[in-house]
Amino acid sequence: MGQFSDWMIVGAFTFGVGITGSLTGQVSVGLLGSTTGAIIGASVASKLQDDKQRNTLIELDKLRELVATQEELTKLKQQEVILKTRVEALRKEEAALAAVRGQYQEKRAELQQVDQKLTPLKQQQQELENRILVINQKSPNLSHLEQLIGQIEQFKIEKSGLEGQIYALSSQVESLESQKINLQKVELELPIKKSDLDSLTAQVQELQNQSQQLEQRAVELELLRITYDGIFNQKESFEERVNQLRPEIDRLEAEKQRILQAIQENQNEYHKIEEWRQKLHELKIAIRDKKSELRELEREIEHLQGIKAALAENNAKLQQEKEELQEEIRRLKGEITELENSAKLALQSLREKLWTELPNNKLQLEEKEFITGFINSIKSQGLTFSERVINAFHTSLKVQDISALVILAGISGTGKSELPQRYSHYIGAQLLTLAVQPRWDSPQDLQGFYNYVEKKFKPTDLMRGLYQYNKDSAMEDRIVIVLLDEMNLARVEYYFSEFLSKLESRRNHATYLEIDVGSLRINENERRLQIPNAFLFVGTMNEDETTQTLSDKVLDRANVLTFGKPQNLKLRQENQITSSNNQPSEYLPYTHFQRWITVPDPNSEVVKKVKYFLNEANEVMEKIGHPFAHRVYQAITQYVVNYPGVDNIDAPAFKFALADQFGQKLLPKLRGVMVDESQQELDELEKIISDIDDKPLITAFQKARKGRYGQFSWQGLVYEDKQA
Repeated sequence: MGQFSDWMIVGAFTFGVGITGSLTGQVSVGLLGSTTGAIIGASVASKLQDDKQRNTLIELDKLRELVATQEELTKLKQQEVILKTRVEALRKEEAALAAVRGQYQEKRAELQQVDQKLTPLKQQQQELENRILVINQKSPNLSHLEQLIGQIEQFKIEKSGLEGQIYALSSQVESLESQKINLQKVELELPIKKSDLDSLTAQVQELQNQSQQLEQRAVELELLRITYDGIFNQKESFEERVNQLRPEIDRLEAEKQRILQAIQENQNEYHKIEEWRQKLHELKIAIRDKKSELRELEREIEHLQGIKAALAENNAKLQQEKEELQEEIRRLKGEITELENSAKLALQSLREKLWTELPNNKLQLEEKEFITGFINSIKSQGLTFSERVINAFHTSLKVQDISALVILAGISGTGKSELPQRYSHYIGAQLLTLAVQPRWDSPQDLQGFYNYVEKKFKPTDLMRGLYQYNKDSAMEDRIVIVLLDEMNLARVEYYFSEFLSKLESRRNHATYLEIDVGSLRINENERRLQIPNAFLFVGTMNEDETTQTLSDKVLDRANVLTFGKPQNLKLRQENQITSSNNQPSEYLPYTHFQRWITVPDPNSEVVKKVKYFLNEANEVMEKIGHPFAHRVYQAITQYVVNYPGVDNIDAPAFKFALADQFGQKLLPKLRGVMVDESQQELDELEKIISDIDDKPLITAFQKARKGRYGQFSWQGLVYEDKQA
C-alpha cells in the first residue's frame, strides 16, 4: 500500500507540474510538461496494476490465514466450554460426596442407637424364654399362663417389629457401606481428579491466553481486511480514472508529437529561454539569500536592541545600587567614625601614661656578678635580707614559666614588699603595685571592668600595663614586675585562679586577656592583650587572723618564701644608708635575663640526685595520703638547676635549693595531718630531710611535728639570719 501511494503521488505531482506550466503562459515548456506527465502517468498506471494484483494475492492469503485462525479459535472456545462443564460436574460430585458422607455419619449414629436399644430387648427375650422353660417344667397356672402367653405374643409382635426395623436398618447399613466404599473410591480418585482439575485449569488459562492472542490477531486481520477493502475500492476508482483519462492520454500523445516537432524547429530559441530561465532561477535564489540575510540582520538588530534596553535597565539599576551603596558607605563611615570615637573614648583610660623616664642603657653582666651587685646594693641601703632569701627570690623569678608566682609570706614589717621593689629598681624594671582589697571576689577586680553608664573601661594598673606594653615599642624587651600587695586579704582563688592558669600556659603558647567592653565593637588587636613572658608576678602575704590561707592549686603553681621574725631588731639608722630614690639609668633586658635560665638535663648528676630524693619522699607521702605528680617534680627540678651556684651535688647551694623546695612545695601539703597516726611515716620523712642536711629545714620540720592539737603545722622555712 505504501509503494502504491508513493507512485500515485509522483504521477499526480508530475501531472500537476504540466498543468501549472501551461497556465503560466510558457506554452512550449508547459506542453512538454503535460505530455511528459501523461507518459509517466501511463507507465505509473501500468505499474500500479501489477502491484495491485500482487497485493491482492497477499491479502487473500492473509484472509485465509485469518479464517483458519478464527476456526481454531472457535474450536478452542468449544474445548474451553467442555472443560468448564467437566470442572463444574466434578465440583458437583465433590459436593454430593460431602453430602453423602454427612448422611453416612448420621446413619451410623442411628445404627448405634438401634444397637443400644436392641441389646436390652434381646436380654428380655432370653429372660422370657427362660421363664417359659421354667413354666413348662412346673404345673402351670392357667390364668397366669394366659397372661404370660399374652405377654409373649405382645413381645413377639414387638420382636417382629424390631426385627423388621433391624432388617430395614441392616439394608440401610449395607447401602451405606456400599456408599462408603464408593465414597472411599471417590476419595482415592479425588486427588487424581484435583490434579486433572488443576491441569485442566492450567490448560483453560493457556487457552484463554491463546484466545486473547487470537482475538488480538483477529482484530489485526480485521483491520487488514478493512484496509484491503479500502485499497480495493481505491483500485477500482483509479481504474475508472485511468479509463476516463485514456482519451486525454491519446490526445496528449498527439500533442506531444506536435510539441516535439515544434521543439526541433525552435531549438535555439528554447536554449536561450533555458539560459534566461537559469539566470532567473539564480537571481531568485540570490534574492531569497539576500532576503534571508536581511531577516537575519533584522533579528540581530532586534536582539541587539533588546540587549541595549536590558543594558540600559541594568545600568539604571546599577546606578541606583551605586547611589544606595554610596549612601551605605557614608552611613558606615559615620558608624565607623562613631565606633572609633566611642572605642577610643572607652579605652582612653588604658592609654594614660603609666611609665615615664625609662632607662635607655642596657645592662650586660653575668648572673654571679648581678647577684653580688644586688647584695651590695641592699646593704648600702641599710636593708637586712638573708642571702638565701635573695637567691630564692631571684631563682623563683627565673622559673616563672612553671611556677608562675612568687609569694613572700610572713609577719608584717619584715620587708616583704621592700625586696621586689629594690630588685626591680636595681635591674631597671617597671614595677606595678596592686593593693588587694578584701572585697575582691572576681577576675574583674584584678583586671578592670566596663562601665555601661559612662561607656568607658575602668582598668587596673595591671591592665593598663599590659595594654601599653603591647602597644608601646619603647617597652620591648623590658622586664615588668607585678606586685600583688597583701594578696590574701581576699580569697586568692576567687580573683587570681583564672589569671594564674593563663600565666602557667605561657610556657606552651601565647596567652591573651580579653578586654570586656560589653557590646562595643572594637578591633581584635585592641580587644585582645597578650600576657608577655617578661611580666613577672610577686605577691606578699601577712600571716595573721585577717588573712586567708592558700589552696593546693595555688601552692603547686607558686614558690612561697617565708619571712620569720628577725633575730636582732635594728633601726635603719644603725646601718649606713645611701639614697635609692634616683631613677636607674640602665635596665636588664628580658632576653639577657633568659640567658641565665638553665634547662634541666635528665642525664646530669644534679637531676638524678633530685629525682632520688623526690622518689623517696613521694613513697612516704603516698603512705600519708598526700602524694605528688609530674608538675611538682618538674618545678622542683627546674628550681634546683637554676639556683645560683648549683654546679654539682656537693655544692652547698644544692642542699639549699633542694631544702627550699621541700619547704615550699612538699611539706605544706602535710598541714593538718595527725602526727600520732602518721608517726612512722613522719620518721621516715625526717630521715630523708636529715640526709639533705639543711639546718633550717630540719628545725622547721621538727617544729611542725609539735603543732597544736596533735596536727602537723607547717609554718614555713625560716632561714638563719646570715645577712646579705
